Amino acid sequence: MHRSLAAFVVLGSYLTTGASAQTLFGTGCAGASGVTPALAVSGSVQSGQDWTLQITAAGGLGLGYLVIGFSSTTASALGGLPLPLDLQTFFADPLWSGCVLNVDPSYAILPYVFDPGSAGGFVAFTFPGFDTGSVFFQAINLDPDFVTRIAGVSRGLAIRRVPPPPTVVIPPGTFQMGSSAPSGAPCFNGPSTQPVHQVTISYPFFMGQYEVTQAQYEALMGTNPSLFLGPNRPVEQVSWNDARAYCAALTAAQTLVGNVPPGYEYRLPTEAEWEYACRAGTTTEFYTGSELLCSDAWIRLTYHPTGVAANCGNPSSTKDVGGLAPNPFGLHDMAGNVRELCLDSFASYAAGAVTDPFVTGGSNRVNRGASWDTGSFIARSAWRQGLPHWYSDPFIGFRVVLGPILVP
Repeated sequence: MHRSLAAFVVLGSYLTTGASAQTLFGTGCAGASGVTPALAVSGSVQSGQDWTLQITAAGGLGLGYLVIGFSSTTASALGGLPLPLDLQTFFADPLWSGCVLNVDPSYAILPYVFDPGSAGGFVAFTFPGFDTGSVFFQAINLDPDFVTRIAGVSRGLAIRRVPPPPTVVIPPGTFQMGSSAPSGAPCFNGPSTQPVHQVTISYPFFMGQYEVTQAQYEALMGTNPSLFLGPNRPVEQVSWNDARAYCAALTAAQTLVGNVPPGYEYRLPTEAEWEYACRAGTTTEFYTGSELLCSDAWIRLTYHPTGVAANCGNPSSTKDVGGLAPNPFGLHDMAGNVRELCLDSFASYAAGAVTDPFVTGGSNRVNRGASWDTGSFIARSAWRQGLPHWYSDPFIGFRVVLGPILVP
């Protein structure tokens, strides 16, 4: 079987279940005895499979409570509506001053006692797996003599079920990369898209059907940097570094449940992968044809072939992903909503035909596609720009691919 066809068949068996992601949050609090418990997970958190939460504390000081909160929302960095709860108020004891719980309000409390013969103190709780949502833990450790009372409060531990992102399989193929459009209206083409040259993508890859949403980013990273809030809106105000960190965390989480085939990883698309997937077999300036209408993309204005500009309603923010028709490959928002980061360094094109191009070593990184605040000429399949790896703004997001491992 041909290598690329074999890989295509193998990829079809992946992306079947969700994975779990773990995030520590808040700060620990050492009390009179200076013994702050620590939390850790043993086993993989999967639906239908039990897993264990372990509480340890140096010295083995002995009584405590495990505080548990569960949420199926993503309204905050902790997945629900975080408390915090002042433990001095909770226990009516001044020795708890300055110690804070940060769990979901719908919490439960389980008592525990450390094994006095264990080295360092150890206790474990077993919980059933779950499909969706987040669970949060903090441990409150007490001195057994109830004299000094507080021994410590652990940092919080959030465990989130992270489903694999919806993706579309992009087959291998060859296309003409770049644009030979004139520099004037309506395309306002520039030298960075030239010369047009032949590019072959020799392997199949999965590409995110949508831009990464705020709910997806927050579920994995425990934070949401976006200006225009909404769980199904694209995450924005992320840098190339931030997007790379998300991809690494997604790869780690999905590898644990067998969702990443050997030799592949979740990463940003290469610039060639992005344009190839955006064009989806088309050869025109837009994947919609010779022009992009206001109904085709979430952009501010569109320039028609006559050069006349049409206002698209002056959008003032991003919108939920997937609200407009997809391109011929089934990918949504490849034009408009947010510009999208790519893995490559920004560099001039060479004239010759290339296979699987990937540029490294430059100081700026490529971004593609238009945002909600731009015109249609930036939404062209060939448009490109370079920005520093640390740069972020409310116009830039990203989508992921599951493709061969590449080191930028």
